Amino acid sequence: MSQRMDRQRGMRLAIAGILALGLLGLAAGLTWNQARQAWQPEVSGPVLPDWPQAVSEAAEIEIDSAEDHFTLTRSETGWIMPSRDGHPVVAGRLAELDAFLAGLDYAGARTADPAKHARLGLGGRGEEGEATRVTVRDASGAVRVDILLGRETETGIYVRFPGRNRTYAARPAETAASLPPIAEAGHWLDLDFLELGANAIAVSTIVPEAGPAYRLERPSPSVRSFALRQPGGWTLITAAAGNGPASALARVRFRDVRAASRLEGEVVARHIAETFDGVRVSLDVLALGETRWAVLQAEALTDDARDAAGAINAAADGWAFLLSDLTLDRLIRPLDQIADPRRETETDAAEPDNPPRQ
Repeated sequence: MSQRMDRQRGMRLAIAGILALGLLGLAAGLTWNQARQAWQPEVSGPVLPDWPQAVSEAAEIEIDSAEDHFTLTRSETGWIMPSRDGHPVVAGRLAELDAFLAGLDYAGARTADPAKHARLGLGGRGEEGEATRVTVRDASGAVRVDILLGRETETGIYVRFPGRNRTYAARPAETAASLPPIAEAGHWLDLDFLELGANAIAVSTIVPEAGPAYRLERPSPSVRSFALRQPGGWTLITAAAGNGPASALARVRFRDVRAASRLEGEVVARHIAETFDGVRVSLDVLALGETRWAVLQAEALTDDARDAAGAINAAADGWAFLLSDLTLDRLIRPLDQIADPRRETETDAAEPDNPPRQ
């Protein structure tokens, strides 16, 4: 009997020993895994050592972010954006990106735990904390650079390479201390070229989508408020009520751009502004579904205004620009929102416009 009990006790001790060893091994494995993920290898030097050569041979730059996804393509005339019907890309924007990435140096390795990528702004596509991915390809389509750019800090930016879990902190050169706003297509396009000047506009003629056309004027830049000159029979609600629509073209930032030849909208409104310097800008508003697009043309009313008018036409010719709701409201605000029809007085009623001949 005692021998059987001894055997059972021995078996229980053996099983307990095996379980203890298993738990010990599991704990060791977890500890090693955590240590491996927290391990930060020493790194130094440029993040993209081949960047200068890659850029010189680049034929396409793809940018994929949480805000937008677009491609820049090198053409015979310069860099363009195919998704915007080949609209030219601002060369200075490319220079900003070039300077930033060329000067990036490793500041140290960081986490390799994918669960922590979002905190650094290095999440994958469609994930929380999605990174901005920059991919450079040459003429053969070969990928020359592929990098994920994450959250910026006071001293630099977090980066990661696609397909790899290890993240890094990087610091830019002093000449390019922060990442330019590359994530949205609008940053790469010159959509704020129209800037006549807040004090430059002398006359504005507005043909809204509904209601009568009207004309606002002021005699000199020193006069703050525009007067309503046409049509007769209306009075501005306040002295400054016409200033908003009259100065709408003082500075405009459009939302997007397309080739004008591709838009089949009809002209539903118009805004014409004339400056004291002799530049006349005519803006036709095209309706395309629920959106409104602008087609512009500038004219020099004096010899001195030729260069200014030519610069506007160079940027606007052949293109249609998407208007925001706020800009549209200012451009073609209906007359009854800024003025009231004058009430006929007893004197007016007694004096007809065409009195009978004597």
